[in-house]
Amino acid sequence: MTESEDKSNNPATDEEIRNLVLSRLSTLSFDTMKSIGDMGTFGRDELIAHVKANDEIGRVVQDIEMEWLKAIKEGIVSSLYEPVC
Repeated sequence: MTESEDKSNNPATDEEIRNLVLSRLSTLSFDTMKSIGDMGTFGRDELIAHVKANDEIGRVVQDIEMEWLKAIKEGIVSSLYEPVC
């Protein structure tokens, strides 16, 4: 079995997911703010710090980002933005 076949059959590790989320967050503009329910409002760098710390807020951010990616993959996001005729 090749390394790419092995990776395709195994779910991503927590570290791989965290790195993906960190990469996504790093593309946000410096002045981006995100509100996370009653946890507060956070800037880009604060979100990155929480994900790196793997604390409660960081795990919530990670879950949100992964749900967004799954929605994109499944076509849910594009169907929300289709023009209404």
